[in-house]
Amino acid sequence: MSGERVPEIVPISSASKPTQVEIVGDRIRVASLEVVDRALAGFLESRTPEDRAETVERAMRVGLMALQSASGSIDVDHVRRAFDKLLADASESNKKATAEVEEILRKTFANEGGALPATLERFLGDKGALALFTKDLFDENRRDSALGKLNTILGTYFDGDASKLAHLLDPTREASPLSGFRAEIAKRFDDVLLKIVELDASQKAAKGERKKGTAKGADFESRVIAEYTELLRATNDEIEGTGGVAGSIPDSKKGDAVITINGRDASASVLRIVVEVKDKVMTGPAIEKELAEARENRKAEIALMVFSEAAAPAGASPFVISRHGVYCVVDPEAPDVAILEAGYRLARISALIRAKSEGSGADLSAVKDAIDALRSRLDSVKEIKKTLTAIDSTTEKARDELDALRSAIVTEIDRIEEQVRASSAAAHGR
Repeated sequence: MSGERVPEIVPISSASKPTQVEIVGDRIRVASLEVVDRALAGFLESRTPEDRAETVERAMRVGLMALQSASGSIDVDHVRRAFDKLLADASESNKKATAEVEEILRKTFANEGGALPATLERFLGDKGALALFTKDLFDENRRDSALGKLNTILGTYFDGDASKLAHLLDPTREASPLSGFRAEIAKRFDDVLLKIVELDASQKAAKGERKKGTAKGADFESRVIAEYTELLRATNDEIEGTGGVAGSIPDSKKGDAVITINGRDASASVLRIVVEVKDKVMTGPAIEKELAEARENRKAEIALMVFSEAAAPAGASPFVISRHGVYCVVDPEAPDVAILEAGYRLARISALIRAKSEGSGADLSAVKDAIDALRSRLDSVKEIKKTLTAIDSTTEKARDELDALRSAIVTEIDRIEEQVRASSAAAHGR
């Protein structure tokens, strides 16, 4: 620092022997060295002769270390100055590079004057190459465009009566694939119609033959018994054909079948309904007499007489209750199961009422009203059945209405039975 006194160090020089400094490994050897400084000489003089060598050694060590530290500071400052210069140069280079990149980006991507937007506009713009290409490709007004060619092809195959599709689907054209199919279907229909006509004729002929012979009544009887056999499968009642077996009256075979109420339940009381099937006209007294004899011959509580439509007495259709039993009227060729079931259930109700007592209190007037309602519904059934003789679009609807009316008939019978049970219960409660 300025103002400080720096000791003067002079070598012990001679012409032949200058100051020598030797470095041997980690040792420093100094020879012929003399320091001229009164203060330092006085400081060293104050030391004992034994300490002076050690003090000089220490002074030399401290001096060298100080010089070493000062040299390191000089080197760090030099590095810092070099680094600062490097940073300044790099910043300047970055500024120049940034300016150049910005200029390149502006020339490439700028909305105004940029190379990329101009290229995109040239190819993808409203008037670009792609727009012109697609317009030409899909212009329906141009026959040579793709869309125009497609319209031409589609028109050839699908447009109008002259198209190829119309030719293929027209069954009246001889070259059409459907022409042979149409001819085959027409032939099949003709064959079916012919078979229907033949079948109808054979059925009419067979029906006429049955009307002339005795087989008609036997066929009718077997159909009715078969229907009742199937009908009673789900009940405790059972039916037995007895037309060829003599009964309680000697040599009498009156009573074509017998329905045994609760026949499958040994613990319940057993009642009997005698069934008579008639396909010939009889007078009222003759009918009453035959029913009375059939009841006695088969030991039955009630009689059920099933008439064919041609043999039924006036006012008996579809069924009616008399003092001897129940009449019901069905088609002998196709007995209506609903009418047969209604007749059987009415006969069963009557048998139960008679078996309990004449004064059971059963509301027979209510039963009569219900029967009148059933007769009205069954008249509707007969009208609907007439519509089923023709094959047309209303057949399915008519069948649905017929099923609905049959369900209503079963409901009415259920209501009658419920009224009878309620009346009987009230009578026994008195």
